Amino acid sequence: MKYPFILLSFLVFSLAACGPNYLFEEEKTIQNGQWAYRDTLDFKFTVSDTTALYNLSVNFEYADSFPNQNIYVKFYTRFPNGKRLSKPLSFDFFDPIGNPAGKCSGGTCNAQIPIQQNAFFEKAGEYTITLEQFGRRDPLPGLQSVGLTVEKTGKK
Repeated sequence: MKYPFILLSFLVFSLAACGPNYLFEEEKTIQNGQWAYRDTLDFKFTVSDTTALYNLSVNFEYADSFPNQNIYVKFYTRFPNGKRLSKPLSFDFFDPIGNPAGKCSGGTCNAQIPIQQNAFFEKAGEYTITLEQFGRRDPLPGLQSVGLTVEKTGKK
């Protein structure tokens, strides 16, 4: 009776070790499911290894009845030296025939959309990524949460 428990525990810990290796992962809830222009989302994380490569992704939880095919987001990066860069991005929630980009269940879809693969950070220190929606509507309905993940690739 004791051996199956030990075997099951080993299996659970082994599978957990095979998951993603995140430097940072955070999710922000969108109040009342409506993302307003003024409601910017800040994600702060610290990078110490400037030789490592990382994958950055934005995670969206949205209604399967989201009113648009995509969402427009201003993506700001503040570097440890205070410099700030911005870039407009468009994320598709549905393909041209209406199939969702993520996995859907019970009226809600979840999509993890890559921003940059094999990225590197030139300077050690604190980084801030700010996301600001600038779509066709203010507020934009149908979003429950937005998150950011910074995953270690294991590559240098």
